[in-house]
Amino acid sequence: MSLASRVLRRMRRARPDPLLTREYWEDAAGGSVEKAVDAICDGYDPRQFAKSGGVHFDESELGASHVVLDLACGMGRTCRHVAGRVREYHGVDFIPEMIAKARDHNRGVPNATFHVNDGRTLQGFADGTFDVAYSELAFQHMPKDVQRSYAAEATRVLRVGGLFFAQLPRMEFYQSAEYALTEDEARGLLSPFASAGLVSTKAYWLARAEAGAGRGNAKRRAAPPLLRQRDDQHVPQVRIREVRPVR
Repeated sequence: MSLASRVLRRMRRARPDPLLTREYWEDAAGGSVEKAVDAICDGYDPRQFAKSGGVHFDESELGASHVVLDLACGMGRTCRHVAGRVREYHGVDFIPEMIAKARDHNRGVPNATFHVNDGRTLQGFADGTFDVAYSELAFQHMPKDVQRSYAAEATRVLRVGGLFFAQLPRMEFYQSAEYALTEDEARGLLSPFASAGLVSTKAYWLARAEAGAGRGNAKRRAAPPLLRQRDDQHVPQVRIREVRPVR
């Protein structure tokens, strides 16, 4: 069974308990790597985990001179894949045990640094630090106020013209008022950016946004008409891995 199938099966067994988030992931990260991975997917195959580090967006957006932020990085699954394409990789997560595992899993990656944050801001980073910020399979674990906080923070820490990529959970799939987004809500979440576009898949709105001058106060340019329904398997550079909705 593929990793994608395992994570989808685990997600469908998840309890819709809003109290799970911190307690659940602290417990998951407190044991072995196998336990942490099994918290996301059913079963564990080290080879599959090692090979699943690709990102959902077009990798040509990454440049050799870029400083990149992996928001809610977990165990740093995408680190090795991304770090070899950029100047600096920075992963951030609010669970210290998860960051410890990320550092251990990515030993030997000289341009990778991992940070513990407060779970809703990026206050440890100066304005305009990053060229690209991205989040892989994480926004469905965040209540909407945290999603909005991270989107606003991303505009701050990105340089002018910097890019933000994220998979935003669709209301039609997740059916949760706590974290799943309608089309209007997804567009509203990206409103601090200078421009933004969405592509819809079965479970996610795939977001690509560009930061403007100031803390999201730049004059907005008209976004291209990117919103359209597409089959997951027909979205270039997208590897959908649905994971358990925690809150």
